[in-house]
Amino acid sequence: MRLGTLGAVLVGMAGCGGGGGYGGPGGMPGGDPNMPMTATFSSIQTHVFTPICSACHAGAAAPQGLKLDAANSYMMLVNVASAEVPSIKRVAPGDSANSYIVQKIEGHAAVGARMPFGGPYLDATTIGLIRQWIDNGAPR
Repeated sequence: MRLGTLGAVLVGMAGCGGGGGYGGPGGMPGGDPNMPMTATFSSIQTHVFTPICSACHAGAAAPQGLKLDAANSYMMLVNVASAEVPSIKRVAPGDSANSYIVQKIEGHAAVGARMPFGGPYLDATTIGLIRQWIDNGAPR
């Protein structure tokens, strides 16, 4: 990924990411990695962004400046143009089909590699919950 998009940031960064979207360390206050994932931002942060995406998308070296750690991910995703395809928002509230993050995690974005780069990729249930959160308006 060129960083500006969830997927683009990790292109060329093999070894980053992985996992099926469940478990891992908690990323948001109140987020419990031992609880089942739900279609909420806090749960997605806890189960996906923190343990999987922030392996590469964190700190000063985050690709394209896209930081997906708990302190930064929401403001860097929701209603923010993708760096790879600026005409598409990373997360377009209410429109998962036209959200670049979904295109990247499903592997059909016009630019860059599927995320997490090099796999293992998120399972259909996890992607469905991310889509549901976006289609519900991507509330914080």
